[in-house]
Amino acid sequence: GDYTLYSTMNGSAAYLLDTNGANYHTWTFTSTNRTGYSTYMMPGGTLVRSVAHSGNSFNGGGMTGQVQKVDWNGNIIWDYVYSTSQYCMHHDICPMPNGNVLVIAYERRTAAEVFAAGSTTSIEMWPEKIVEIEPVGLNGGNIVWEWKAWDHLVQNVDPLKANYQTSIVNNPQLLNINYNTAKDWMHMNGVSYNPM
Repeated sequence: GDYTLYSTMNGSAAYLLDTNGANYHTWTFTSTNRTGYSTYMMPGGTLVRSVAHSGNSFNGGGMTGQVQKVDWNGNIIWDYVYSTSQYCMHHDICPMPNGNVLVIAYERRTAAEVFAAGSTTSIEMWPEKIVEIEPVGLNGGNIVWEWKAWDHLVQNVDPLKANYQTSIVNNPQLLNINYNTAKDWMHMNGVSYNPM
């Protein structure tokens, strides 16, 4: 039959409901492992979920900092923290067919780094990155791939600084560091995997 997975932000449970809305299965989590923003069920009944990690160095809307895999019986089979003073995962995750997990994360860039990258504003920024994590053991993970917004910047203000191009419009593949510059500059909310 068809089922619906239901799990709320900051909740301590996930529910699998049948088409009549009756509870078919429940997963229960501890109060210290409340759900972040996303919960997905994989074939075989394993949940992959973001967790509202306590002790994140970053603060603001959407911070999670942790990802878990939980089996059908509620056992945590992978529990990985991706949160330091330099980066923190937030909002969505995406389980991949190979068992890895895509996460979106802010990475901290200092005001000096931002200014050197061609910004006309000297402020700390949190540009986005997308990270593919391969689970290792109960608490480990290998970063097998990452894409950083920071590696794809452009500016046309100062030819003596990084990322200079004479034309922004002729470089649509790049992100203008001087467009609506802010600490929380892009604020991604979702990530998905496209095998193409």
